[in-house]
Amino acid sequence: MFALFSILVFASSGRVLAATAGRLMPGQPHAVPANSTEVLAAARFAVFELNRVSPEEQFEIVNITSAKIQLVAGINYILEVQLGRTTCTLGKPCDLTSSKKLQCNFVVTEIPWKDSRELTKKKCSLHDD
Repeated sequence: MFALFSILVFASSGRVLAATAGRLMPGQPHAVPANSTEVLAAARFAVFELNRVSPEEQFEIVNITSAKIQLVAGINYILEVQLGRTTCTLGKPCDLTSSKKLQCNFVVTEIPWKDSRELTKKKCSLHDD
């Protein structure tokens, strides 16, 4: 029953993750490719939210080091992302300007049938090369 529900959820959201839905157990995180469209969108959303609350320091994605999804009452994207500091203004792409980097753990919760996305966890620390 849950597998059918999962397929319907993914199908209704237009996500390509439906192919893996049969292998997912409810609540169990499952590794997914870090370069998938859905993971990139979730990571960009998380960084946008991080930058929105801290306009004096802006960051951009350097590398997504780990990506997992978890089926709950929606989809959790569990991400480990390396960020680099920029001098750009919010929402405008630009070059990295310093060696300051952050290693962040994000959880982005998406509820496709409600067209809802929220950054539910963010934890960042300075990253040494």
